[in-house]
Amino acid sequence: MTTDFHNEALAEYLNSAAYSQNVFGLGEEFVQAIERAIAAISSDPRRYKPVGKNLHDFRMERFPFHLFYLHVAGSEIITILAVAHSSRHPDYWKSRINSLP
Repeated sequence: MTTDFHNEALAEYLNSAAYSQNVFGLGEEFVQAIERAIAAISSDPRRYKPVGKNLHDFRMERFPFHLFYLHVAGSEIITILAVAHSSRHPDYWKSRINSLP
């Protein structure tokens, strides 16, 4: 299974990791949590909460973030559309779906 990040989701990930490091000293732990989340999603992409056609929400355990991702059944590609803090408006990332190839 291949995991790609939407450009804006990658920026959210990197900014959140930097913030976690600078403010809490937890940047490495945040990166490891993202890696575990991606591994869990890759092992069974249809398992997590559906939020639309082929769209799912993975809620992280230690950090207050959600990974919103796209996976089409039978595909070997997972696209992370957002690394969203749980206090953000839940639908801000949905316009990103239209920018996918």
